[in-house]
Amino acid sequence: MQFVSLPPELLATILLDLGFRDLLRCRQVCSIFKSVIDGDVRAHYKVELAAAGMEDGPPSALTPAERLSILRRRQDAWTKLAWTAKEEVPMRRGGVWELYGNVLAQAEGERTLHFKQLPSAIRGIKGKEWTIQDVGCKIRDFGMDSAQDLLIVLEHCSEPDGSEVTCRVHLRSLSTGAPHPAASKTGILTPCLPEGRCTYTIQTSEDNLGLLISGLDELIYKLVIFNWKTGALRLCTAGPDLPSFAFLSTRHILIAILPELELTEDNNIRGPNDPYLIVVDVDANPVPYPPAPCESSPAPTCSTDLKYVCAFRYPRLGDTFIVTDISIRSDPAPNWRPSPSLGVPFSVSREDRLLVITLQLYEGPTRFGIFSLVLTSTFLSRVARVEREGAETGGGDVGWTEWGPQGSRLLLAPETHTRVWVCYVYGTTFGLLRWRGSRKVVLTLDFNQLAIRRARLKGGGCFGLGDSAEAAADGAWDAGGVKMTEMTAFRPGRVFKEEVATGLGYWLRMLPSLPFGDEESSDGTLDEERQFEAVMLAEDAFVVVSDDEDVRKYRILTF
Repeated sequence: MQFVSLPPELLATILLDLGFRDLLRCRQVCSIFKSVIDGDVRAHYKVELAAAGMEDGPPSALTPAERLSILRRRQDAWTKLAWTAKEEVPMRRGGVWELYGNVLAQAEGERTLHFKQLPSAIRGIKGKEWTIQDVGCKIRDFGMDSAQDLLIVLEHCSEPDGSEVTCRVHLRSLSTGAPHPAASKTGILTPCLPEGRCTYTIQTSEDNLGLLISGLDELIYKLVIFNWKTGALRLCTAGPDLPSFAFLSTRHILIAILPELELTEDNNIRGPNDPYLIVVDVDANPVPYPPAPCESSPAPTCSTDLKYVCAFRYPRLGDTFIVTDISIRSDPAPNWRPSPSLGVPFSVSREDRLLVITLQLYEGPTRFGIFSLVLTSTFLSRVARVEREGAETGGGDVGWTEWGPQGSRLLLAPETHTRVWVCYVYGTTFGLLRWRGSRKVVLTLDFNQLAIRRARLKGGGCFGLGDSAEAAADGAWDAGGVKMTEMTAFRPGRVFKEEVATGLGYWLRMLPSLPFGDEESSDGTLDEERQFEAVMLAEDAFVVVSDDEDVRKYRILTF
């Protein structure tokens, strides 16, 4: 029997085992395949999920037709940025906070944490609030992963004479505050600290817990990667040149390298000024000892001795510019999926993430930022190629022209960009503020490449409205935003020695309404209740931040 002679129901079931790309190819093979695929709502749902940058959720009572309807409502709302509900949450005076996996958390005092599950009318998520009154220690910082019911609490412990400060990493249940049942027996990790004051960056990726410790008194960074379930230390490196990192996969991490600068006797800065990014395979940099758990840390590998798979170079800077800092932001972690208990019909795809890499530059006394916006697939595709070809360490040195022009977008950061409220990216979407005339507006830059390609095939107009979010936002707007797909030269051009153009496509959209304005009051001043400093993104919400002495609150706009 020929394959096309099978009953349509059986033929559809077989075809639905294919990925969406192969499914669309089969649709072009013959009229029978086209008829079967076009007539099956499950096929429509699979294709629409991919185009939306989503993936299917766990089984439930929802039919494919119902899931498709919910997906289309979600896409329509986010295309128009038409939020459905608002809520205000007071900002507590605990000093530390977190937004991850649709959960907003705040500390209060030294030992209490408050949590809020953000709701979604479209995806059917009910809001929830809970409090852990006493986490069992003084909170220095914390992180969380709601999908694994994981709460990470950092505690500073001093010797009785104050001679030494150690850090304890407590692994708790996010829902109860009790020791996490999947953690090692002690539930405590103890990385060594650099001398003096320090700050932390906490990231998780499945069984991996990454901790970047940044020294404030002495410019030194220490990066440790644990298997939080076993307590085994997977990576330990330190140096003055690694200010930020992000997980690309279970094995691979992206690390920013900032060559050390020197201060001359006449207070001028000199030295190599060629920041770059490296991809490190954690398994290729084994820790000498102890294999598990880390009660006494080994001497860290010097950052310059790390074995890396690839190094990605930036274009050379002009002689009057220096880079003083680099940060990498990306949420959620690779392979992250929401807790099955939420029962969502779909969630953001695990296939790709947007990396918001911010370079802080100085020209004389003038400071400004550059966004380097890159999809993880840009880096991982090159990593796969190098590993497949068996390149030796350093063989994956990738010049800017090989990855940057087509695989990234360089934009001048607006002055309103925050360095504090850093949860501004989710999936492939980046949210930021800018001034438009006398008021602040909220913009999103959506780098979903399948949506861009689909719009091109449908014949929609494509624009290249300048080299910055500010310039683009003054262009033409419609209900779906503006497509930015042309190669554009970075301005001001003197930042780099040669002209630099980038062309990674994105949708630029502006939030049409806020639950408050920023118009001037009758006396010519801005109403304090209408001011805000930052915007953050979750999967189903904008979180607009007001952090003034008189107005301290989160305004949550949910979809």
